[in-house]
Amino acid sequence: EKPLTSNGHRANESAQGQSNIKDELSEAVHLAEVNVLVGEWIPFGSNQIVALNERLGAMDRCQGGLFTALVDKNPTDTQFKVPAGLTQVVILDYDLVECINFEAEINYPEEEGIVQIENFGMHLNVDGTILYGMRVEAILDRKSDDVSLDLLARLLVDVHQDSSKIINDLLSAYQRGLLDMLFVGDKENRGKYNMIIADSIDPFLRGSQYMDRGDLENEVKQVIGDVTNAHNIGKEDILIIGRDGMLFAGPNSKKFEPVLLVYLSLLVREMFIRNFFTRTFVLDDLLKKIRTLIMEHEKDPNHIPAVREMLNNASRDVILLQEILSYLSESLDDLQVPERPIDQAGRELHEILNCQRMKRDVSLRVQDMMKLVEGASHELTNLSQMTDVINTKQLEDVFKSVESNTKYLVDASAANERASASLEVMQVILAGSFAFDIIDRISGGTLNVDPPEWVNSMIVEPIIAKVPFLWFGLNIAWLLVFCYGLIRLMRYLAERASGVLTLRIKINSKINVSALETYLQTKPIEVTDAISEPNIDLKKVTWTEMD
Repeated sequence: EKPLTSNGHRANESAQGQSNIKDELSEAVHLAEVNVLVGEWIPFGSNQIVALNERLGAMDRCQGGLFTALVDKNPTDTQFKVPAGLTQVVILDYDLVECINFEAEINYPEEEGIVQIENFGMHLNVDGTILYGMRVEAILDRKSDDVSLDLLARLLVDVHQDSSKIINDLLSAYQRGLLDMLFVGDKENRGKYNMIIADSIDPFLRGSQYMDRGDLENEVKQVIGDVTNAHNIGKEDILIIGRDGMLFAGPNSKKFEPVLLVYLSLLVREMFIRNFFTRTFVLDDLLKKIRTLIMEHEKDPNHIPAVREMLNNASRDVILLQEILSYLSESLDDLQVPERPIDQAGRELHEILNCQRMKRDVSLRVQDMMKLVEGASHELTNLSQMTDVINTKQLEDVFKSVESNTKYLVDASAANERASASLEVMQVILAGSFAFDIIDRISGGTLNVDPPEWVNSMIVEPIIAKVPFLWFGLNIAWLLVFCYGLIRLMRYLAERASGVLTLRIKINSKINVSALETYLQTKPIEVTDAISEPNIDLKKVTWTEMD
């Protein structure tokens, strides 16, 4: 194991910096030799720990380095520019699949004049417990033997923010996605549990006196949240437990660290479950909104696309919530509660913390969460089926509309065919009349003049006068020949008009839009048609291409 960095020799530098505190502090409680443990629970697994060990180079000869979550979008370039704020990591010890301990040096920029020397000792366990530890050497002009809770509260806020940035650089994209879903995009400001361990507290009082609803309790609340109970452990130690942290002060504080760490591990799970339970309300509200839109889908046809998108988001949330619960359940199965100590103070602390009962309570809450998520999953399945029914009904309506339109088209086509037949008959009749008019014009019969001599000698005497019905037959034959020729001509013209070949080619490939626009500028555009939809814009242009 490697030793942690000590900044005790640099404590005087803190007093040389400027302060951005504008309030006048009223200090009631002071601590000495303070060690801070900030804990949180993040879904981890053995594969995530192995991947983190490999990413940090724990198994390499040159361990650690500078890390950031920024993705290099130009990996072939010789430079990689990142904003100020890299995390420098020094590996302390590790187990390939169980845990890793390392020290992280904070290099985040501060306001001008602010002096901050900050090193975290970090422990990442396969069960998801994340601990950020540090020893407070100085805050402003206060050394480690006189740490004010007012100043410590402000330091803890900065620790929470910096620890979120550090772990964000080290987590995988999958874990960041889980946290982003659970905290609804506000994972950087997620809550953490504070465990403050000090060698002494001033003033040292009975536990009940720290719950005076006055200055003492208000000052303690700044670092551990609402105070729930306070106990004296033996004659020299005090334990104060709050909603978001705990304070243990006394000369025997180091002795009880193992049981305190187990209790902290359970409390960070409990805090995570609180956030998880709140997230289920967001999911339930989303499902209710989806149901409302489904029930009112006939009022607005745009509801269905919105419902599909919401169902997709809800399905993703349910899957991720189920995965988180599986991680929580597995982490509790492997958690070992320490045995009851022999000494009197250890027994008192063991009874007060009651880690076994806390573990049982957390397990019960996890099981209850499983029921809630399972119910949400069933509701999601029901909503998906309702959406499928609506989609089927809309498809049926489309089919009915197509069928109705097809019937109209068939009726119109039949009427068109009947009209075409009647038109063709009229064309034949008019053609016959025209053919007879031609014969009449030849003889001059319609001009009110006497027929010429050649008509009498060539037509009247040899055909009309001598052979009965011969002239009539010749007229009918002429009629048939003329009408047949006319019909053939009309069909030829129709075939020429309908002889158009339509060729449609669909090419699914990327294009150069500027080159396409340049190409279209060379064409005589005749028609332009544009269709705009929520997810796509379609534009059609038509021109006549010369052979």
